[in-house]
Amino acid sequence: MQVDKLVEKREKHVIARGDLARKRVEIGKGEYLFLILVGFITFVFGFISLAVYVGVMYLAPIVSNLTGLTFLDSRFLLFVLIAITVSGFFTSTYPFSKAIGGNASFHIILAFMISAAALGVQVYKLAFTGPTWIGIDLLGEHGNNIQMMYLSAIYFAYNLILLALQFTVLRKEFSHQE
Repeated sequence: MQVDKLVEKREKHVIARGDLARKRVEIGKGEYLFLILVGFITFVFGFISLAVYVGVMYLAPIVSNLTGLTFLDSRFLLFVLIAITVSGFFTSTYPFSKAIGGNASFHIILAFMISAAALGVQVYKLAFTGPTWIGIDLLGEHGNNIQMMYLSAIYFAYNLILLALQFTVLRKEFSHQE
């Protein structure tokens, strides 16, 4: 008799634990729309920045002939721009995947990791090149000016805020609320 009660109690515990593990953390409609909007804006911001970078590199010989400025290729800036674009894409697809019951955690983990890598590259360049790293990478010593410092700060701040948002969503995704 006592064993039957223990077995029954254990079965209830296992079932309850399984339900808790399968319980999905739901997000509200406003949060869905906010994440879609932030992801879309990030994607567009990254894509436009990437298009400007490619356009500048394509037109660099013409500008060099007219102004005497020599444009240099920047692998680090190219990586940061691609990372921001891809991170924005995965941030905006996270709510869609969550809504259809897909593997939403994959989207937010990937977006977070890509943003973290981009921020790591930016911190590395800030540490070794300085706050005007984008200008120095693109224009050499001619790019060491206040405008390039502002441009570097904008990309850094935007990426830091995006990373914080993604971390918050990631924590919420993996927190188990009872």
